[in-house]
Amino acid sequence: MARRIWRIEPCAPTLTAQEQTQLGISPLVASMLARRGIQDMAAALRFLEGGLADLYSPSLLPEADKAAQRLKEAICKHEKILIYGDYDVDGITSTALILRVLRKLNVKDIMYFIPRRLEEGYGLNRSVLEKAVKHGCRLVVTVDCGISGNTEAAYLKDNGVDLIITDHHEPPEELPAAYAIINPKVPAVNYPCPYLAGVGVAFKFLQALAEYYPEIRPGMEENLDLVAIGTIADVVPLLDENRILVREGLKRLANSTNLGLQTLLHRIGLEPPLTAEQVGYILGPRINACGRLNTPTMALQLFLATDPVEAVRLADQLEEANRKRQNVEEKVMAEALAMVESDFDPKRDYALVLAGEGWHPGVIGIVASRITERYYRPTVMIGVENGIGKGSARSIPGFHLFRALQGCSERLVRFGGHEMAAGLTIEAEEISEFRSAFNALASQELTTDKLQPVLFAEDEIRLEQVNMALIDELLRLAPFGVGNPAPVLIARNLQVLFGKAVGEGARHLKLKLSDGRSSRNGIGFNLGRFTDEVLQAERVDVAFTAEKNTWNDVTDVQLVIKDIQTRALMEEETA
Repeated sequence: MARRIWRIEPCAPTLTAQEQTQLGISPLVASMLARRGIQDMAAALRFLEGGLADLYSPSLLPEADKAAQRLKEAICKHEKILIYGDYDVDGITSTALILRVLRKLNVKDIMYFIPRRLEEGYGLNRSVLEKAVKHGCRLVVTVDCGISGNTEAAYLKDNGVDLIITDHHEPPEELPAAYAIINPKVPAVNYPCPYLAGVGVAFKFLQALAEYYPEIRPGMEENLDLVAIGTIADVVPLLDENRILVREGLKRLANSTNLGLQTLLHRIGLEPPLTAEQVGYILGPRINACGRLNTPTMALQLFLATDPVEAVRLADQLEEANRKRQNVEEKVMAEALAMVESDFDPKRDYALVLAGEGWHPGVIGIVASRITERYYRPTVMIGVENGIGKGSARSIPGFHLFRALQGCSERLVRFGGHEMAAGLTIEAEEISEFRSAFNALASQELTTDKLQPVLFAEDEIRLEQVNMALIDELLRLAPFGVGNPAPVLIARNLQVLFGKAVGEGARHLKLKLSDGRSSRNGIGFNLGRFTDEVLQAERVDVAFTAEKNTWNDVTDVQLVIKDIQTRALMEEETA
């Protein structure tokens, strides 16, 4: 596994001392705001305190009003409407959001469909649309998909069915012939927050609809918990509008009126208030599990449930699906690691393309993420069955996946995605040539320095400064995620008072550290392999985030150690 370089990029506060006092922040946090692009008082107030009133007008998405008018017309004329979603958390929450809000208008002639990974695959499916047309559907509204459905859009248009696309994926050069397209990534749009998740785009569509039906606004706010979950799970930057939607959604999640969501939280033992990290690492995978194992409507039905008994049944099924997903994932991970470790050459392999017969398409994306993190290389995982490969790809900073796949498009049946994640379909006989072409592109884009993972820290700090007051101040920067990571700090020259490996397989490292004036407890997840070296070291440097930890009704400061350096470890790395 590649070791990380620690880097602190100097960034002086741009807010004056008086402004810092008005905001109630220290120079340390003022520097963190500057590093996040917050240059003035107005931007700082929006970042720290912005709410729903600070969301952009949906009119900035040029076709949002046109789409809202068409949906209003369909509602008034009692036309049959199909909401077409996607099988991941973003697509499921997007579909649930639209359906739950439209229920407030007592819309009766509405159908929904979420494709299964193996049967229908990602995006619009011709056979499904043919059935919808046969049943008299006059309007199709996509959520979190559709922007690459040129052929399917043409089919609907030829059959007199209007198509409204709400999506956030990278658009093709030629846009589908839809009635209206709401996508902040369409180049001509220039929307101020181009990195909305699919559920965020769906929310903007509902904002436009609310201009005609103001009575749906309470329902939209009531379902912000779904918006937060979908946004977090899709790993989009938690900045600008996304930050507001997630922060407000997490507040709603604490008192959710969604029976199914309440039931799921109870069954997995999550008690509000929840953090973005808990949603991303605990709640999200359980919602995703059903779609990964081919039953995505299970989660949607849970979010639409009105019967407590049914909600419990569905929540338990999600838990079971998640357990199955974990077992399948570990099997694929073991096989993928064996492939890499038998042939990996860091000087030759700028990217990894791994393929295996029978690898479940529902877990290869997770495994691709884990392989990418472990070897710090763009990774494509391909599950092959009956001569056809279904692939999922993950990238590292500095390598744009979607553009790379465009460069290899002659080897692919189809592909889609964005800079950091993508999916593809390929004939098995093309995989070897694709591997060579993909690696060649990576070798052109990725210089040696880009292949060295970097841990970015905010600042160095004395251990005694890490206290409850500092943690409370840092929490004002939450929710944390892509684009706004939890602040990493560095404390140097610390003595190890206590240390041991803990957890299953001794995977984690538990420490007590001292700077001679004060001591703090720490936990290093997946750092258990360094236990012996750390215990033998006279002094260590640690990079960490800080949190409050409650045990036996006592709350104390805890360091969450992201990386650790000792004299022995550093000598080992340079040997």
